[in-house]
Amino acid sequence: MQLPLSQAKTLLAQPHPEDEGTGSLEQIARQLLCISAVREDRERIKNLLRTLELAFDPTPELAAAVIQARQFLELEPVDAARPSRAYVRSLRALTARVEALRVSAATYVVLPDGAEAAQIHERLGRTAEAHGGSVCWFHHDRDLSDWPLWDRPGWQHVQRLVQGRQITLLTVESAADLVPPMCVGEPQWGRHGLETWLHGWGIRLVCRTEAEAGAQQ
Repeated sequence: MQLPLSQAKTLLAQPHPEDEGTGSLEQIARQLLCISAVREDRERIKNLLRTLELAFDPTPELAAAVIQARQFLELEPVDAARPSRAYVRSLRALTARVEALRVSAATYVVLPDGAEAAQIHERLGRTAEAHGGSVCWFHHDRDLSDWPLWDRPGWQHVQRLVQGRQITLLTVESAADLVPPMCVGEPQWGRHGLETWLHGWGIRLVCRTEAEAGAQQ
């Protein structure tokens, strides 16, 4: 039986009887690891939802998981420093469920002459998976970073995927792959303008270098 959200919130917020009172240094260390894991799992779910919620035609399973995840994120332990075991177990189960979901993704990169495409696309594929995507298309242009984006053959393939609503996530190596020098500082053709255009088609843009830098902070 599924409990109403209000009742679930009460149960998940209650501390476990064994959690009460002070503990040894080992117990304190475990508690700190638990707090860190809860924070990381919640952030992981939030990140994945930024992609999954954009799905143009979500499956019933995806739609239900997104709703459940949004509801769960509203639940906070009464004492954030002592999350109950029920809360931790439920959060772990939800994280696993959301991580198993995928939307269609594509990668795009500008390669210098002589660079190996397969290795770079594989790296971008791992970034896409970390953000809820499963890469179905790999596209690149070689040594065309100075060309306007819309004139590049590889990007034109990506553009068709976008306008055909065939992807929900686009992963690139860096923003520099999308913005030629002539367009730096131009609101319409710069990074934010392109990101707004993609979002209008229901697509999330993820730059690998930015994602890794954020994960290290």
